[in-house]
Amino acid sequence: MSLSEDLIARFARQLLVPGFGESAQERLLAARIRAVGADAVAGPGLLHLAQAGVGRIWVDDPEDVSPADMGGWLYGPSAVGSPRAEAARAVLEQTSRHLSVEPYPVGGVPTAAFICAPSVAQALAAAETARRARLPHVVVEVDADGGAVVTVPPGAPCYACGRSVSGSGRPPQPGFAALSALAAAELVLVIANPGSATGRRIDLTRGVATVRPTVRLAGCPCGVEGTASS
Repeated sequence: MSLSEDLIARFARQLLVPGFGESAQERLLAARIRAVGADAVAGPGLLHLAQAGVGRIWVDDPEDVSPADMGGWLYGPSAVGSPRAEAARAVLEQTSRHLSVEPYPVGGVPTAAFICAPSVAQALAAAETARRARLPHVVVEVDADGGAVVTVPPGAPCYACGRSVSGSGRPPQPGFAALSALAAAELVLVIANPGSATGRRIDLTRGVATVRPTVRLAGCPCGVEGTASS
């Protein structure tokens, strides 16, 4: 696949980013992203992915839009009560005519995962599914107006190794938008330049980001030979 003149014009500024280029944009356009969760927290990240040029987003969220989702960037008042997957599609496809959005299909084979799950258990399960399939994935942890983003390229320490076990789990506040967009930017980088991606955790506290590499915990299955490719 080579970019058409139309695509080059559409993503001209992004193509100028050092180390990005046409091949990276082609990988984004070919990507099929499983979005686990499409609530208010996920909204800014999903919009970022759409505008970056991701070709397909599969929304994995069985819930309806709730009044609490109005605090995000994705849904308006008229969407309340409608399925999140359909409401997200209606908004996201308007941002890019190169994007297709649909509910996560049974048996679908994604190429990456964006995980904004509503519970730790669901985040762990979705991340483990992605790890076993050797899919790059990014997990969002919200804690009030901060939280963390855990990036897991294939072969890196898994989310269970890199997640927080000391966070208070406070409900999201308006600052979550920065966290969600940061997670989407991480996933774009992993997809665009897969060979250079490393596992890392970014903590966002009062608007200040700190980055550290993730470390595999002793005895974790992600470190057992052969398990990472199972």
